[in-house]
Amino acid sequence: MSTSEPDESRDRVAHMVHSTESMPAGQAKCEALERAARAADAAGFTDYAVAARLILVNAYREIRRYDLMLTPFAWLRTTERLHPESFDEWALHQFNWMHKWLPTGLLGDPRFSLEQIGSVVEELAERYRQQGYSLHPVHDKLRAIAHHIGDTEAADAHFAAWRAAEPDEMSDCAACVVDSQVGYFVSRKRFAEAIDAARSVLTEPSDCAEQPHGVMASLLEAYLATGRLDEAARAHLVSYRVVRDTPQARSALHAHLRFCALTGNAARGLEILTRNLDVLADAPSPKVRQDFAAAAALLLSRVPDRADRMFRVGDSALTGEELWAHCVDTARSTAKKFDERNGTDAASRRVEETLALPDAQPIVLAVPGTVVPLRDSEPVDLADPVDVAERACAAMDGGGLFTGARLLAALPADLDGLLPDGLAARVAVHRTWLARRATPEELIDSLNGILVRLTAAGEDAAAARLHSFLADLLSSVERPDDAASHAALALEIAHRAGDPIGVMRAHLATADLLAETDPDRAASEVDEAERIAVESAPNRLGGVRKARAELLERKGDLEGSLKIIEALAADSERWPESTRLAVSGHRARLLANLGRVEESVEQFAHFVEVARTYPGPWVAEALMQSASLLDQTDLAGSHLPVLIDAVAAARTYLTPGAVGQACLHLSAGYLAAGRDVEAAETLEEALRLMPTAFVGPVADIHYRLALACRNLGEFDGAANHFDAVLATADDGDHGLRAHVLFQLGDARLELGDYPGAAASFRESAATWQIADNPVAAAESLVKLAHAAGLDDLQAGLLALDEAADLLPDDSVPGALDQQADVIGFRVALLAHHQRFAEALEVNQRTEEYAVRLGNSEWHAFLAGRAARLRLDLGQLAAAESDARRAAALLTADAGDATVGAVLGTLARTLEEQAKPVDTDPLVRELTDRLSH
Repeated sequence: MSTSEPDESRDRVAHMVHSTESMPAGQAKCEALERAARAADAAGFTDYAVAARLILVNAYREIRRYDLMLTPFAWLRTTERLHPESFDEWALHQFNWMHKWLPTGLLGDPRFSLEQIGSVVEELAERYRQQGYSLHPVHDKLRAIAHHIGDTEAADAHFAAWRAAEPDEMSDCAACVVDSQVGYFVSRKRFAEAIDAARSVLTEPSDCAEQPHGVMASLLEAYLATGRLDEAARAHLVSYRVVRDTPQARSALHAHLRFCALTGNAARGLEILTRNLDVLADAPSPKVRQDFAAAAALLLSRVPDRADRMFRVGDSALTGEELWAHCVDTARSTAKKFDERNGTDAASRRVEETLALPDAQPIVLAVPGTVVPLRDSEPVDLADPVDVAERACAAMDGGGLFTGARLLAALPADLDGLLPDGLAARVAVHRTWLARRATPEELIDSLNGILVRLTAAGEDAAAARLHSFLADLLSSVERPDDAASHAALALEIAHRAGDPIGVMRAHLATADLLAETDPDRAASEVDEAERIAVESAPNRLGGVRKARAELLERKGDLEGSLKIIEALAADSERWPESTRLAVSGHRARLLANLGRVEESVEQFAHFVEVARTYPGPWVAEALMQSASLLDQTDLAGSHLPVLIDAVAAARTYLTPGAVGQACLHLSAGYLAAGRDVEAAETLEEALRLMPTAFVGPVADIHYRLALACRNLGEFDGAANHFDAVLATADDGDHGLRAHVLFQLGDARLELGDYPGAAASFRESAATWQIADNPVAAAESLVKLAHAAGLDDLQAGLLALDEAADLLPDDSVPGALDQQADVIGFRVALLAHHQRFAEALEVNQRTEEYAVRLGNSEWHAFLAGRAARLRLDLGQLAAAESDARRAAALLTADAGDATVGAVLGTLARTLEEQAKPVDTDPLVRELTDRLSH
């Protein structure tokens, strides 16, 4: 064997161990570490065998498989005894830390006796005593055991001892300690104390990967019990989203299932249950299976149609009823095993308490699923259904929208057999239109079928009016020839039937068809409709004049259109209900199109109020129009209730695509309010509902979802959604493509994908140049310098040179700021590659830009950077001078981050020169400024 072979073998084993660091938690990571441990054993590298097994124990903890820890743990204990030299400082610290995990794992598995668990805790205590550590975490383990078996007195005593003990480096992080204590307070129904204890974790930043979402999940019961419904909703959304589809989620899923069951969110709970049913078949521990099963049974008890639903657990297909029974049995049988081990009934009592939990107050989450509430109305006398049906049709035909809808709603669903054929067909027309909105094509097909019935029954007047309505519908789906045919038939049949209203409506339908192609003839059609209304139906004049206003609007005369509409609104009591509603909505839209946004918002509120006179699809349509306006302004964040109502109403009356659009509008409000979790949840629902054929809205959803994911630190998701936008963006829309490419580059930069980020920024810069936007192109090139230059200085400098060449002078708006960014990043790049002298020279030129821009805070930062560069060059006195110069540049408005950076730099310059720091007057001044 050559002398190089042992080194090569060691490098190979080291690579096997270290390559797992970037792997996500899961079985694949565990298997890779098991292979690494075996390879280290075979090669005789005990130190790497120790490292591999320590990381393996942590990998098992990540997936909450404490039982699998036992084998590598036993090996580590034996090796520690036989080969203590194989445990360096890092390994010993890790092993000491991991001893805390064993009691937790054994307690959650009834196969291990209380004696065994107690022995493990005693070994933990003895180990910490011998090595001089606090017993702080030991008290927590003793508290957990006592609580588990139902010994409340002992649990409270250990809890008090735990809180009194001094934490040290073997204690969990402060945030996780709070989480555990919050969980105990909640289990003891001390909800106010739980909420108070959690405040520090919820309000202060934490580096812990388990927080604050861990404590949020722990608080769900406390929030519900104390009526803090908004906090409960946000805690659920945030905490579940962070752990969704991760192994870590399994131990917290029961809390989210229970929350959904108790708050009227069974539909969301079913989604969570369905994507996590593997927990029942392959739970990380019996305790997790018990808690999950009990919460799942509670949830299913809130699903009335569970028997009609199918679920798959392992290889078995179960109805919802069978799954409910399976979950109840699983929870109870597992609890019984724990009680048999513990000699108490505590586990069974907790399961039964969960199964019997009463509902809390209903909570609307990010995406409402509730229907529009019905208003109380006067009861309808159904002694003569034929009379009621006639009155309903007469009201609807005469514009009495709300009156007719109320009468129709009172009629039995299976009414046709009681009515004459003609009346039954007329009722069917109105019921079809009032039903949950189908697509226009589906509605057209349904109405064509009813048209045949009307014609067969000799209902010519009703048939003529339906032809006019079909003309409007066909025009909306861009079938002008079919629309014109129906309009002509409407006019012919109405004349034959001697129905002036039908004739009037046919002229209006024809005018609508001609508005774009022949506006003069369209105006003549409206003139004729108005003549008929004056002679035969004065109360219909409002509708005709509204049609005239629409013609003016389509010709671009918004002011003329508004003048007509406002005259109609001022005399609204003359008009039937449908006209009053239409006029109100038209005025709101015109005000918006005229840029009178505040008036428009106020008018839309009135429009919605009128629509709510009686529930129907018009409520959803009014809310959708209002939501569309809010989405296009900066007012969405302050009108969230309207946007939420729009989604709820759309769910009740409109198509899935319309619900998706309503969700898109709602996301604007959440994003404006900084509620990124709610925005992401809403946009995911929008993406699920929106038909893929609606390319524009789908792209809008992807873009906003990318922004929400980016704000949440979900950069993988952000990159995927930016990619989806680019996949459908028009090649000729250079501005959009360049902007999205820039955003994609930023996401890839955050992911550490520097080659991918560089490619995105390079393409963004090129596309901005095609769009003739050199300032934006330069910004992309600075980002390219970041992505490429950290590893390759020359590549970074070339990108910056290219950016500078795009900005020969500052005559273009924004050019001066971008020139400053180009030269400023050149300093950072040179310093990163330890070219300190060059960086200092360029930094001096950068300060000139700060002066030209009048940016005192940036100037102070640059002076501080000059001081740090001089420190790197060993120019200590000059560094101190620059640090003091930076302090002198600080204005009263300078942010704490800038002040803190200057203070830190000044302190370092003094320390390097062995000068007193704490007594330096400027240091004290800056310190006092930060403290206040």
